[in-house]
Amino acid sequence: MPITTLRIPTPDGQADAFAAFPDGGERHPGVLLYPDAFGIRPVLREMARELADHGYYVLVPNFLYRQGPAPVIELPEHIGEEVRPAVIGRLMPLIEAHTTERILRDADAYLRFLTTRPEVGAGPVGVIGYCIGAALAMRTATAHPGQVAALAGFHPGFLVADAPD
Repeated sequence: MPITTLRIPTPDGQADAFAAFPDGGERHPGVLLYPDAFGIRPVLREMARELADHGYYVLVPNFLYRQGPAPVIELPEHIGEEVRPAVIGRLMPLIEAHTTERILRDADAYLRFLTTRPEVGAGPVGVIGYCIGAALAMRTATAHPGQVAALAGFHPGFLVADAPD
């Protein structure tokens, strides 16, 4: 199963990403998988590989690419309860700076990139988000109803806020 490192052109720069997809040179349904706040790391590669094993081309972008390539902060091997507050504390300013406008500009770029890949079949795609990625997936699907046929969120976060958007 190939896993390819990619650079996605966006209006604000180049987003680092990776894609997992089945061998064989065929075209597959596309899936955009948004990671959680911790970003691209081995568990996201496992998630993408598992989806690819089911016949999908899975694109996983570093949505915090404006702060640098993944991982945007140094992560411990295991993010347990004893280190989680400190890690989240470092990530929250970056997440808060990821405005709706940025999310939507990036979504356009990610979908355009995904749907032009030779390994991706014609037609709408699926969008999946893990934790905060579920909010990004929901915004992507809402902004692109003709391009997104399915939406899923795992361990969703940041879907409800007190502040108007």
